[in-house]
Amino acid sequence: MEHPVIISGGGIIGCYVHLRLKQAGILSQVIEKGSPLKVSSQNIRTISLNPSTYKLLLEIGIELESASVKTIKVSDGDSSGRIQFTADEVNEEALSHVAMFDELLEKIQDKALNAIKYESEITSISKLDTLTKITLNNNSELQTSLLIGSDGRNSPVAKLSNFVSKTNDYKQTAFTFLAKEKSDHNNSTASQIFSNKGIFALMPIKHLNENMFSVVWSVPNELLKDTNKDNFIAENIDAMTSKINSKITLESNIISFPLSNHHLDSYMKEGVVVVGDAAHSIHPLAGQGINLGFADADILCEEIIEAFKKGYSIGSYRVLKKYEIRRKSINEIMLKAMDGFIGLFGSNNIYIKVLRGLGLKFFNKISFMKVFFINHASGSHKL
Repeated sequence: MEHPVIISGGGIIGCYVHLRLKQAGILSQVIEKGSPLKVSSQNIRTISLNPSTYKLLLEIGIELESASVKTIKVSDGDSSGRIQFTADEVNEEALSHVAMFDELLEKIQDKALNAIKYESEITSISKLDTLTKITLNNNSELQTSLLIGSDGRNSPVAKLSNFVSKTNDYKQTAFTFLAKEKSDHNNSTASQIFSNKGIFALMPIKHLNENMFSVVWSVPNELLKDTNKDNFIAENIDAMTSKINSKITLESNIISFPLSNHHLDSYMKEGVVVVGDAAHSIHPLAGQGINLGFADADILCEEIIEAFKKGYSIGSYRVLKKYEIRRKSINEIMLKAMDGFIGLFGSNNIYIKVLRGLGLKFFNKISFMKVFFINHASGSHKL
């Protein structure tokens, strides 16, 4: 059976690509190895959507319950260095919108439901004249002009296409959980603290109780050698939140996962392309992972739709290379910037601590630099 486009991965990015192409009259089949999502009562994973991503979702008819972050405060926990970003500085309604991951996944999968083939996985990829042939785990075969890998960090499409991945282990573990704020912390303010106990982020979430927050805490593994996650959090959370004059209590279970990044040497070849986590992953400190994925998907859809309108082959090397050129270098810069931040704020060298504290204070006074940083983080600039 032949389909113009086959998308491997029925997650958020894969479903977005399907819906965006559908709006332009380009049909696609989504292949998803999992089963339909069933949202549990322990739905605690959150995502931070920048203004560009939020707009892309609205354009395909996805509206979410979300908390609007109007101010972001960044503190060096080992010095008096501080920097503050506000939506007013760039004339935006919000710097980001914090939503529940499962809510977005459920809504976007429901909207793409008729196109998703669940419990299916690609086991082989081969070239057939101008088409790409794929074989599924049930031995059925499909042919397509374009295969899009949106199938996560361990992407079968990337592996079967022999794309090479470079990885970097941060030697950190991330803890994420929901918390209730006891003091008068503004529910439109997100806070981030860099300290010798790790990188601690506190983000407001939309809830009946306005003092509910999502926490993402990235901790060096060496601090966890002689303890477990529950004890580490219990012993350090008050000291961490006191740095922002706050006090919180846990309101959920704790999810933990190791932190590393990866980046493919190539995003495409004739008839095959990868997007989002299939192509790259990044440290969660800036909340940019999902936004980089949407930026990839936006540009890829632009190139596919333009080629389709002009009558070009949507899986041609020329079309897919334009997408790679527009996205790969930007993603590489973002990954290196995050590595730089982690190296700078993870150092215990006394001289570096002094310099980074002074640097934050200086940066906070330079308006045009802050505006430049916010605009890039918001996704408002694209090649």
